[in-house]
Order: sequence, then C-alpha cells, then structure tokens
Amino acid sequence: MTWGPHKDLKAKPAEGGAIEITLEAGDPHFWTGVVPKQFDPVKHRVFEMEYFAPSGMESAILRFRIANGDMVIAGSEAMPLSETWQPWTFDLSRVPEKPAANHPEMRFHIALNGKAGSVMRIRNLRVREMNAAELQQVANREQIKAARLADDERIREYLDHQWPARIESVEISVQEITVQGMCSSVARLRLIGIAPETASHLAKASGGEEVKPDAAGHFKLSLPRQDPTTQRDRALWRWRLAEAGSETWVSSAEWPTKLGEGLGGKLPRMMVKHQKGLGGVPPIHDANHEIFQLGIGHVTLNMVVNALLRDKAAPGHAEWKCDGRTYYYNESMIRGTDVTLRNLHDKGIIVSCILLVGNHRHADGTPHSVMTHPEAEARGIYAMPNLTQEEAARLYAAAIRLLAERYDGGADHPGRINQWILHNEIDQAGTWTNMGDQPLARHLEAYMRSARVVHHTAQLFDRQSRVFMSLTHHWTKQSSGTGTYVVRDMIELFARMARAEGDFEWGVAYHPYPRDLRNPDTWKDTELTTDFDTHYITPKNIEVLPAFMKQERFLYQGKPRGILLSEQGFNSPTLSEPDQKRQAAGLVYVFRKLKSLPEIEAYHLHRYQDAPAGEGGLRLGIITETGEHKVGWDVYREIGTGSEAEKKFEEMAEGVMTKPE
Repeated sequence: MTWGPHKDLKAKPAEGGAIEITLEAGDPHFWTGVVPKQFDPVKHRVFEMEYFAPSGMESAILRFRIANGDMVIAGSEAMPLSETWQPWTFDLSRVPEKPAANHPEMRFHIALNGKAGSVMRIRNLRVREMNAAELQQVANREQIKAARLADDERIREYLDHQWPARIESVEISVQEITVQGMCSSVARLRLIGIAPETASHLAKASGGEEVKPDAAGHFKLSLPRQDPTTQRDRALWRWRLAEAGSETWVSSAEWPTKLGEGLGGKLPRMMVKHQKGLGGVPPIHDANHEIFQLGIGHVTLNMVVNALLRDKAAPGHAEWKCDGRTYYYNESMIRGTDVTLRNLHDKGIIVSCILLVGNHRHADGTPHSVMTHPEAEARGIYAMPNLTQEEAARLYAAAIRLLAERYDGGADHPGRINQWILHNEIDQAGTWTNMGDQPLARHLEAYMRSARVVHHTAQLFDRQSRVFMSLTHHWTKQSSGTGTYVVRDMIELFARMARAEGDFEWGVAYHPYPRDLRNPDTWKDTELTTDFDTHYITPKNIEVLPAFMKQERFLYQGKPRGILLSEQGFNSPTLSEPDQKRQAAGLVYVFRKLKSLPEIEAYHLHRYQDAPAGEGGLRLGIITETGEHKVGWDVYREIGTGSEAEKKFEEMAEGVMTKPE
C-alpha cells in the first residue's frame, strides 16, 4: 500500500522507499493510500509495516473503514524502540467488524503515540495472509476468549444462586467489625473475609472465624477491624459464610452496610441552588478566578491516582503511611489540589472527583504502574484499576484513602470531595477504562470492586459520599469495535451486582452530548425516541434517563439515585458569530429541559476553554484557546439568574432554533 494523507507530523521520503516521520504536538496520524482492489478481508487478515525507531514510540493505534462507511478502532500495539528494521503487525481477525471490501475510500489509519520531536521511519505497508505462527496465536487467543467467557458465566451463576444462609449486616466501628446473619440449615459455620483483590465467585472457602448460630439460626460475631497478620483495614472487605469442614460456600458475600459512631463525620450533604456546573476545571490558584463569575455550583476534578501515589521513593514525593505500609505521594499534585479545593470550598461549590488510572507503557510494552490492570491493552488512554494482586490493590486503596481522608471537609482540611466518578466512560472501555476485550459481567465485576473500594473508603470519612458510574450517550446502540458495551445493559447488571452483595448509594454520571459532537443543533438530533429503547440519550430526550432510573429496581432506600451530567457540551464549528450563537442556543435549550428534571443534580459543561488541537478540532469551550470570551460565556453566566439578559438570550436562542434551513 502507498502513503496517504497525514496530520500533526512531518513526513519526507527516505532511502529504500521509506518515509521519515517526525512527530509534532497534537494528534499525529497518517492514512495509507486506498487498498488495492484485490484486498480480501477474509483472506488478508494481517496489517503490517516495517519501522525503524531508535528512540521508540509508546504505541500505535490502527483504525479502518467498514462496509457502512464508519471507521472503527481495531486496537493498538506497542511500538518499542528498534535500532534495525522491525515488523509492526496487527491481527485484523481479532476485531468483530471486517474491513470494507471494494470500498472506494478503504484506507487504514494509524495514530502514533509518542513524544513530539520523535523520529521514526516506516516502509512496506501491506495487508497479507497469516503465517503458521500467527494462526497458532489465533488459536491461543481463542483459548483466552473462552476462559473469559467461562468466567463471565460463573459470575452470572453466582448472582443467580440461592444460598441457604445470609449475612444481614456488616457494621464498621473504630476498632471492630460486627457481622450478623442467619442460617437455620447448617450447624457449623465459618465467617471468611474476602479482600478487594479477589472476586467473590473465585474466593476460597477456607480459613476464617468459627460461627455458632443460636437455636433460631441467628448469629452475631465481632472481630478486629485491622487484620492481625497483614495490618490491612478490613473495612473494605466482604464477608461470606462457609460450612465448617467442607469448604463449601453457603451464602453470598456482603460488603459493609453500617458505620458506627465516630466514623463518617457529621457534615450534611452539600446542596446548591442550581444545576449549572463546569467540568474538568483548571487549577484554581486565584480566589477571584473568572470561572466564579459564571455562578456555578458544581465542578468535576480529574485525578490520575497512579500519578498521585507510588510504592517506591522518588524525587518530589513525600512519605505517607497506610495499613502498615509506607507510600509516597506526589507533593506538587497535593499542593495544587489543596489550593484548588480550598478556593472551590470557600465558594460552596460541590466537587466531583473523576478517578482515573493511567495506561502509559515502557518500551517493552509493560505498564508504568502496578495500578494498571494486567489485562489492559496499550491502546487505552486509561485503564481499569488492578484489583488482581494484593500489592496493587493495597496501593489503589491507599491512594483513595489519601484523597478521602484529606478532603473530607473538616475544619482544618483544604476542602471537600464527596462525589466520586469512576472512571471514565466505561461503556467505551477500550479507550477510556481498558481491561482488554472482556464479556460484560467480567468487566463490570472488576469495576464493581473498584467502586466498592472507593465507596467504603470515602464513607469512613464522609458518610454523605457517593460514587457514580461514568457512561456515554450510547444508550442501546453499541459502538463499533472491541471494548464497547450497551449502556442500558451495564446499568441493569451493575444494579443487580450491587443488590446481590448489599446495595449501596451509587449513581449515574452521564455524558449526553448531541448525537453528532460536531453539530451543536441538538434539537435536530435523529435516531432518538422518548422510550427506554432509544438508541441514544442526548439533550433532546434527556428526560428518558431519570425516568428509567426511577423504576423501582433502581431506587435506593425508596428514593431515586443521584444523576450527574458530568461531561457534555456544544461545539462551535467555527468562531464566527452565527456558530457561536448555535453553541449558546444549545446551552439555553438543555437548561430549559433541566428545569423540570430535579433528579438531575448537576450539568458539568465540557469545557471551560477551547482545545481544538487536543479534541480533534472541536471547540466546546466558552472561551477561546487565547482566552477570549465567546457568546456562550455570556449566556452561561446568565442562565438561572432570571435577569433581563437571560431573557434576551432566550429570545436569541429561539431565533437560532427556529431559523429555516
């Protein structure tokens, strides 16, 4: 195949038919030329090119066009340093969708992840048949897939199983854990604690403490909160019953259900007058920062936890002890967060922290951090936390504790975080919460344990804290490619998993962008209905989400769960006045709808400032990249004020929305 269009890189011919590439800032990528007519996607299942990169790249991401014209992400592969010509190959057969055959614009797209200024050469781009070794790799991959599917089935069987015994409550006090339950059919029981790094359906029914039910089958047992062997805080553990002597489980697991005196603080839940908020706020070092002119009551704050805390000493990191271990926190991150949260807290603004786990790689493809899930693929921007190993689970739990303890809103603490969003767009996991290509229950089981670690840690310091699952506007229409899921199915299964092991107060952090992110005219969105089978939920039919969540099976203690609109906004295709007014009209339109939807607690506008270079040309901000206020700034400032200016902007928006085509 030939070389094609490119962006954010310099390309020039080199010896032997090669192309020399120098990466630039932005999103460096290139296209191949149109594939030859003899390309057969059934037969030609390997994309290959040779590369020479003495300094290496992090990885490369391959995309291709499918029969309906859409582009799909095939996946990514590491691109380690190479001081001689090396092949970079991608197995196309592992992607459910096949590349288009006989399509006039069938090209491959390669995005390069590396530092600006990095230089590499490529040559001999082609698609070909598999060799014998690659055919064997496909067989191995099928074995992994089968094992994951079998594990997924075991998770579902665990959820469906009817157990003869049950744990009714797990109360956490300052020094003890008290477990109460019921079992009338088994005389001798053992109570076994399960740490966060172990899935309930895989835990071994051995060890634990002997339990002796009374004549009616009831029991109550107290045990030290700190594990005497490992010094771990067992407030984050589940508890489960097994029959003594047979190592057979007789109950499902139960996470903590109650907090005793002296835990969780006494602060009330924060309340504000309006849903208006801002997403991904910049560092706020000035108490008079201009964002406070907007009258916002909500913000989101991104926190990459593996950058916050590490298990080995490093420059710029201070020592901190937790659960008998010594860790090291990033001093500059903590200082910056302290100042930002103090300024937000002084303004009475509710902070929702988005917890992210980085997925950066060494030259050999291994993750930088033990917190990154071992099954995560290199293509993911962020990863699922690693709750498969004790050391990784302890490090992750320690990072959450550092944040929850420091930002509990106490009088001598910098501020308050009591809403925790996990992690980012889990239905688009291949990109944003990568754990590899997993069946749904297996993906959500790992996610649930992460949510439980955060919830039960945060509750120890602020009993008003809640966790929220992060989801996109793809309601019932699954995106193309691997590592994607149906949002409605995820909510249903997550709720079922929560009920199975002791329900808790989780909510939904939704991202209802317009149907087409580039088009701000959301009032014209298509492929939408107002029932629960709609393909998408956007501002045009946003009422579907709270209606769905008000169904009885989703209520928590008889009340609807919290809903945050935690990332969405409207693009101004250009900086022309008409396009800026279209963006502003979108803001007016969505807040008209939110007036009648009190279940939606917050609308976090994405974003404060345009960043077209980093967001594929989108201009979602209300100030330009050079800091100039757009029309959207003035409109957003007035929304919810009842001012004369707000009324005039309403009229302006009406004119935009009713303008003839």
